[in-house]
Amino acid sequence: MQVLSLQKEYTVTMQLPGMAFLRPSVLAVFLLLLAGPVAQLRAAESVATEEWDITADKLTRFDQPASIVAEGNIVLVKRKQLPPKKQTAGDDTSDWSELLEEEAQVKEVTPADLEEEQEPVFETEITITADWAVYDIALNMIKARGNVSVITEDEQLYAEQGEVNLEQETGTFKQATIIRKQHDLHLEGEVIEKTGYKTYRVENGWVITCKVDQGKTAPWSFAASDAVIEQDGYAVLSHARFRIKDIPVFYTPWLMIPAKSKRETGFLLPELISSENGGFGFNLPFFWNISDSTDVTVYTQYMADRGYMPGLEFRYVKSETEKGLIMATYLNDDLSGDTDSSYYVDTEFTHDNEERYWVRAKADHDFSGGWTSRLDIDIVSDRDYLTEFNTGMTGFSTTNERFLKTFGRSLQNKTDDQRTNTFSLLKSWGSTSLTGELLAINDVRADKSGNSPLWNLPSVDYTGTLPLEGFGDFTLSWDSSYYNFWREEGIGGHRVDINPRLSAPLPISQYLESRAEIGIRDTFYSVQEYGDAEWTEDTTQNRFLYNFNAEIGTTLMRAFALDGDQGDSINHQIRPYVLYSFTPDVDQDELPWYDGVDRVGEQNQITYGVDNFLNLFQGDTEEREFAHLKIKQNYSLLDEDSDEPFSAINLRLRLQPIQRLTFDYRTDFDVYGDGFVRHFVEGAYSTDRGDYFELEYVFDDSANSEQVNGTIATYLLANWRTEIRFEHSISEGETNEADAALIYQAPCWSVEFATQYTPTDTSFMVVFNLANLGSPIGFSY
Repeated sequence: MQVLSLQKEYTVTMQLPGMAFLRPSVLAVFLLLLAGPVAQLRAAESVATEEWDITADKLTRFDQPASIVAEGNIVLVKRKQLPPKKQTAGDDTSDWSELLEEEAQVKEVTPADLEEEQEPVFETEITITADWAVYDIALNMIKARGNVSVITEDEQLYAEQGEVNLEQETGTFKQATIIRKQHDLHLEGEVIEKTGYKTYRVENGWVITCKVDQGKTAPWSFAASDAVIEQDGYAVLSHARFRIKDIPVFYTPWLMIPAKSKRETGFLLPELISSENGGFGFNLPFFWNISDSTDVTVYTQYMADRGYMPGLEFRYVKSETEKGLIMATYLNDDLSGDTDSSYYVDTEFTHDNEERYWVRAKADHDFSGGWTSRLDIDIVSDRDYLTEFNTGMTGFSTTNERFLKTFGRSLQNKTDDQRTNTFSLLKSWGSTSLTGELLAINDVRADKSGNSPLWNLPSVDYTGTLPLEGFGDFTLSWDSSYYNFWREEGIGGHRVDINPRLSAPLPISQYLESRAEIGIRDTFYSVQEYGDAEWTEDTTQNRFLYNFNAEIGTTLMRAFALDGDQGDSINHQIRPYVLYSFTPDVDQDELPWYDGVDRVGEQNQITYGVDNFLNLFQGDTEEREFAHLKIKQNYSLLDEDSDEPFSAINLRLRLQPIQRLTFDYRTDFDVYGDGFVRHFVEGAYSTDRGDYFELEYVFDDSANSEQVNGTIATYLLANWRTEIRFEHSISEGETNEADAALIYQAPCWSVEFATQYTPTDTSFMVVFNLANLGSPIGFSY
């Protein structure tokens, strides 16, 4: 085989017409064939340049017409030279200088030296193969046929034959396939035509946003008689058919799906809805990509029996610690207003307003100087809104999961009828912190008689702990706060609360851990009347008290070796302790009552208990807490003649026998004949493949409440999994909520059959999810 190589003086610059096609593309690669006529080469089987390696069974040049033909096993590889690695001039120290302890002799290394020492390093950008190709010099056209392929880092193109116009940067490929790495986009068509710099046109083809093995039938696809594909844009399909395997199941005359590597403005997949109360409806979201860090989604939800419910979502992200999300929905409800209608009789809802809305938002922002802010907004028109609109794109469940995932904090429970809205600022200095907060309450109680909820406008808390150097082991700690309480109706005002405490260890014994603490508390009030409320006491009040606490205990520890040669062991710590607490009886009847700070109960009691900890060690490293058991009880000294000085025995147990299995048990046992007055039992187990089981039992005799809750999520077969969640009140004999879903998960799609039950409604849903297409296609009824 004859080998010809281009000398350096014949190297061709590759920035010629068509180079931008496909960036890099088939056109740019075939331009290399121009190297033949420019260098005046005759037939050659292998050609190499600084950028390209070309191999073919035969290369032939023709004069009439001027053209070059490559035949047989054509392989073209484009290479990109990588920049040289950064090198620094190293020290070249002689043996004599080391022996004589002289300064090292440094040899200066020039950039020219570095360049000569480094071998050039190349990286493959494009690999092209074909059985036959011709370049027409006069028409500036390239034709190729037979197993044509173009492989780049981001895209693969396969075709039986192709024709490219270098002048216009257009081309046509027959029986072609394009596979893009981004979104796993897979296109096939009888004809794929390059119509412009960034667009394709596909005739009688289909598209799927998922990987499809060669020779395999796509599990689903969108087929079209004509489609326009925009690079980093959308695929717009005419006469589109959604197919499962090769069977068409849905037709639409027009369809747009994403085929891009970045976010762009456009419509998202719709949500179809059918419910007993709302009737048939749909939600077609429109996404507006304002910038790389901000976007807006407009929800256009319509329900035949309720009306139009638009929604708006705005997001921004400046960094991981600086981001925000706000959502709002509004409905002029055709069902609301007539409280005698069957809608109210069947559901027992209490709202009567026709204008219904929900605004929710969260934002995090860090300011200079170490200040951190948190914003939480939750404003709803009525107490029934969140229960009714719990599912769907803008429902409570989806919104709550989105906030929890984005900000790490969720919304209040959907049944809470006093929704808190806060803006807080936090600044920390070591062991001290300052927090300022504004708090407003959205009151949606059915019965709003009496006092309205308290707002904090503002509240400031300053807390800290400081060791007193030069005063032995004494430690000063404090809690101090200022609150401005405002309410629409009732008693409010200002409150300043200061609670410094001084503590130190007691030198009783080296085997005992002991500590005593004494504190004082001064609380000042300035009372204000709001609405029709009347305050009969002095508008300024002051409360002063002190408290004393002392604790003594000891810690016993022993390690138990486990079987095996790894040095595994269980470390058992047992800590018995006794705590004495004293707070004098102080008259507080003339004080306003805003929260628990305003009523400090008298204390003179002994608390005793024992804490047990079992920690699993692997060698010298702690792996996890294996178990803990905590038991305590109080004995009151307030009334020596009391027949019941002992409190209930409080027990807390937690077990983690294996890494993903936990068991929690909490109970209170009354020693005066009532027995167990509270129980809380919870067990949870998860697996590596995603199975999750949780069962919870709650019993509270004082609240006459008994309830069981459970969650099951498990794979039944390889591709089938089920999810079940329920909340059942045993005391009321009613299931508060139950959800069940059966999900089939295939590599490129999934389908979910789900049902949701509440005392006021039962719904069923079937939701299809297609890989890399954003929002799911689904319907509910």
